[in-house]
Amino acid sequence: MRKILSSVLMLVTGMVLLNSCEKVDVPQDVNTLGKGSYVTLEKATNLILDFSNLSGSKAQIDVAQYGADQEKLTIYVAPGTPTQDKTKWKKIKEVPNDNNGLYSLSVSGQEIATAIAPQIIEPGNQYTMYNVVTTKDGRTFDYANTSTAFSGIPNYRMALAWSATVVCPFSGPIGGKYIVDRDDWVDWNPGDEVDVTDGPGANQVNISKVWPGAAAGGIIINPLIIDVKAATGEASIPSGLVWGKYSPTGSQYSTLNPSTGFVFSCTGQIIMNIRINSSGSGDQGSFNLWLHKK
Repeated sequence: MRKILSSVLMLVTGMVLLNSCEKVDVPQDVNTLGKGSYVTLEKATNLILDFSNLSGSKAQIDVAQYGADQEKLTIYVAPGTPTQDKTKWKKIKEVPNDNNGLYSLSVSGQEIATAIAPQIIEPGNQYTMYNVVTTKDGRTFDYANTSTAFSGIPNYRMALAWSATVVCPFSGPIGGKYIVDRDDWVDWNPGDEVDVTDGPGANQVNISKVWPGAAAGGIIINPLIIDVKAATGEASIPSGLVWGKYSPTGSQYSTLNPSTGFVFSCTGQIIMNIRINSSGSGDQGSFNLWLHKK
């Protein structure tokens, strides 16, 4: 179960230190301050790429300029989650601003495969696109030179980095021993071995032996079942499923929407982001659980 007290204390301490820092002089005329630029996410049309049809399958989003006027966007890609290491970025293409400040961005699986060559695009992998903004006065703004403290704020809706996942059809059975890659709920540590079972349905996976974790004192109330779409491996858990607790008299934990992810039988990966509710303290937020088959 997630331990949050120390994180909260660190955050509060950081805020106090920040507010106590020595103030520096700033220009009084706001016109002397530089004006930055980025793009906001207006619509995510598709973030799934079909491994069986890379040329015809496209990740698509709509974005809009914000701040200084833009000349163009240059789209780069790198495998994995967002990184500020630009040496890993590979250029895909440039998209000019048509002077209305709106962009309809589309990247095919084949374009990603060409950009990252000789690496091979594989099902189950996530690929992150990076929108590098070039303003009309020649400046550039991107995920690497913009503080993640700003790019991660939901209200800003920044789309300097966006990700797509390559999927493959699901075909069971896939039960067996799995290795934990990430567990934000902290029932397990990376590298731990856990058991995953099949069913009860043909396109279902049971992770009751993962959450609640026995080593953390977990007690199973109802099976924690993942429903999987056979065609794509897209996965979900319905809201309101009461799955466990951590002591005989402790709070009960259940699922909330959204609780989604992927189960890839072709690569033996389970990649879930599960939103958890506590009967004692309410919505706990969303937690990643990533496993791969041993």
